[in-house]
Amino acid sequence: MMRKVLLTTTALIALGSVSAVAADISISGNARFRYNTWTDDNAAVAGANNNSMTDVLQLWVKSSATLDNGLSIGTNHRILTSGAVDRNWIDIDGDFGKIDLGKQWSVNYSSSLDENWEGTVAGGAYIGGSTNAGLAAMGDQTTGFLGGGKGNKIVYHMPSIGGLSAAISYGDAGATSEADETATAVGYKMDMMGGSLRLQYANIETDGANATSDETAGTEFGAEYSSSFGRVYMMSQNTETTTSAGAKTSDVEGTTFGAQYNLNSATKLVYYRREMEQDGTTNLGDDFSSDTIGVRYDMTGGLRIGLLHTNYDFNDASAAATSDNGSATRLQVRVNF
Repeated sequence: MMRKVLLTTTALIALGSVSAVAADISISGNARFRYNTWTDDNAAVAGANNNSMTDVLQLWVKSSATLDNGLSIGTNHRILTSGAVDRNWIDIDGDFGKIDLGKQWSVNYSSSLDENWEGTVAGGAYIGGSTNAGLAAMGDQTTGFLGGGKGNKIVYHMPSIGGLSAAISYGDAGATSEADETATAVGYKMDMMGGSLRLQYANIETDGANATSDETAGTEFGAEYSSSFGRVYMMSQNTETTTSAGAKTSDVEGTTFGAQYNLNSATKLVYYRREMEQDGTTNLGDDFSSDTIGVRYDMTGGLRIGLLHTNYDFNDASAAATSDNGSATRLQVRVNF
């Protein structure tokens, strides 16, 4: 009897080993070195001129396999410089669409048209390291981000139908908080004049952590035309913070338009402009604008050099001392492997 149990156990282990070996496993990633510099004339930080050197490591370990029933399954893990695993999800694909389970971006961000997601000229949007509290109060929208993150969540992408795509993600805040997050994204893509036109909508809502906490919400509407030359796009973003009593304390309206031009197969040029205004009861009348230019050059073998420069202007309507004109530059050397 014991011999039969041992044989059965051995067979099951062997079967599991065969299954694991049958999966395709890949390791890839990139290493980056950045030199960052920024200036500002904000009296609150004594007009500091600043610079820094930073590094980034991203190591991706992925696996994929096709089951006998036709389902495609996979795992995705990203390890950072610190050793933290900030992306870690299972994907299951079939005729029903695609499901992601685990640490993955909220769909409002992964579906955004913003340069911060699509560009990677020199690490996305960058406006320096100023500690201006007034500028910080304008929120992540200064870099094109509506909120959300990479916490554990369930993501569902429906199958594309005639150019129409849709996705939804849900993140549970856990046992000690009620700040659950729900995000949606709907897009439509059609052929046009040798390229493609894409219309995009995204939304995210995050509940208050408890009955007396603020709720936040963000929306994005955008349009993009892309072809062999690159892309041109325009989008409108709005982020709001509302108290439990229904008062809208923050209401940031923003518009971004930009372009990416493929100078040749190795060189890309980027320009975009942001304009934002605060209409909420807190910091009413504050506004922000920025202009960003960038260039990226890719060499055969995986070496990429990117340069990004931004000029920005922040006006604090209620406290002139924290108004700020500044600029920020980032040089990035990246090796993909």
